[in-house]
Formats: sequence, structure tokens, C-alpha cells
Amino acid sequence: MIWIVMIALFILQLFGFYILALLYMKVSKFDDLERKQRKLMEEMDDSIVAYLSEMKDENERLVELLSKRGELAAAVERVEREPESPPVVKEAEAARPIPVTPPKMPINLAIKSYSQTTGKPKSEEPEVPRTGSEQPDLRNRIFQLHDAGLSEEEIAKKLGKGRTEIELILKFR
Repeated sequence: MIWIVMIALFILQLFGFYILALLYMKVSKFDDLERKQRKLMEEMDDSIVAYLSEMKDENERLVELLSKRGELAAAVERVEREPESPPVVKEAEAARPIPVTPPKMPINLAIKSYSQTTGKPKSEEPEVPRTGSEQPDLRNRIFQLHDAGLSEEEIAKKLGKGRTEIELILKFR
């Protein structure tokens, strides 16, 4: 009788070890899954930070462009008021051409976006017509160019968008 009890206890102990091994395997799977999710979240955070950084740089360039335009408009206004006095220009300034690059996106749209982020009242913002089909067409165009073998930088230059924006659109395809 003792042998039967001993064998039963031995079998129960083996069964207990089997259950513990199964539980350990499930816990380790969850740990692996958690590590993968953390890694994915870090990659997404890095992508978003890079995108926001690029947008900030573009906004700063826009503000600089707008301030230069304001200075240019003020200079033109002064010249129109005083046509008798010839402008005095240094030789170094006269020889150096002023580079003018056309904006990659409509100025009105950029001004509206910038004023929304700075919190200016709605009355100061210019009205910009919006088209609802603009975004899907852009995504389709990006996908077509990527499928044609163009790199993300080439697509960004061709469409006049930021490289990070193209990366994000392709990543969340």
C-alpha cells in the first residue's frame, strides 16, 4: 500500500513540475512580447521626434522667409516714397546676387499653420481653400514613386515634402 502511495506522489510531483515548466514558458513568452512592444514604441517615439524636429526647422525657415519678405516690402515702400534720392549700395552688396527660392508649399497655408501653433486669433489668419482629396492623392503618389524604386529623399525632393514625413507615410503603409 505504501508503494502505491509513493508511486502516486511521484506521479503527482512529475505532473507539478510539468505544470511549472508550462507556466514558466508562458511567462517568458509574455516577457519577449513586452520587450518587442517596448522596442516598437521607442522606434515610433524616435520617428515622431524626428518628424516634429523637421517641422520645427521648416517653421523657422518660414518665419525667416516671411521676415525677409517684410523687410523687402518695407524697403520697396521707402523707395516708392523717396524716388529722388538714389539708393546708396556698397560694391560688395551690389556684386552679390540675392538667392530667392520659391516656397515649396503655398505661403497662405504655411502662415495659417504657423499662426494656429502660435495662438494668434482667427481674424488675422488668411483664408485658404482646402481640398479633401489632397491627402489620399499624396499618399498614392508616394507609394507609386516608392514602388518605382525612388529613395525616400528623392520622393521628398520631388514632392516638396519633408523626408521624415515620407518615411512615416511609407512606414505606416
